[in-house]
Amino acid sequence: MDTQLLQINVKEIRNIYFVGRNYIEHVEELHSQRPEHPLIFNKPVATIAHDYKIPYPAHSTLLHFEGEMVFVLAQDSGMAKDSEMLVGSGIDFTARDVQNIAKEKGLPWFEAKSFRGSTAISNRFFKCRVADFKHLSIQTTVNGKIRQKGSYPQKLFTLADILTHLKRVVDIVDGDLLFTGTPSGVGEVKRGDIVEVTLLFKNEIKTKLTCEVE
Repeated sequence: MDTQLLQINVKEIRNIYFVGRNYIEHVEELHSQRPEHPLIFNKPVATIAHDYKIPYPAHSTLLHFEGEMVFVLAQDSGMAKDSEMLVGSGIDFTARDVQNIAKEKGLPWFEAKSFRGSTAISNRFFKCRVADFKHLSIQTTVNGKIRQKGSYPQKLFTLADILTHLKRVVDIVDGDLLFTGTPSGVGEVKRGDIVEVTLLFKNEIKTKLTCEVE
């Protein structure tokens, strides 16, 4: 067993934060502007998917997947090169049609992001040194076909950038989760589709998240 792989207690998660538009190619595919600072939003813990089954939201007809690296935070989360953090894979499911309407009207994205099962996380997390984040990457497949690839160095904002911005606004609690943005390639999923997000370290698989849309 890999001693660098650990499980987290989902029941102890208090907050889940997300960073939008953190890969330039994803910004471009959304026809959005490059952000000047990390764009952070959150979702309730009640959105975490159980048994990796994703119920198709009744209020949407255009469900999108967004594969991401997910970090476990702590009150004393530091970015010293020798410090370690837990990182896994996750999916931020989005009701894109609902989000597009909200954008047009200048309304919040709650119904587009915070529905049942819209947040999925891997059952194991990899313990990684901050100095080695540069070797992290993710890959998303839908029904076995590669749809997304992205590495940590490609992010517009590093974890240090994001934490600095986040701590200006809220106090971090031990066990909080941080989704750090999705690469380009997001797209539609339908009932019966299998979505997998794999976290790799030096191109070696460390965690894999597999979900089925119902």
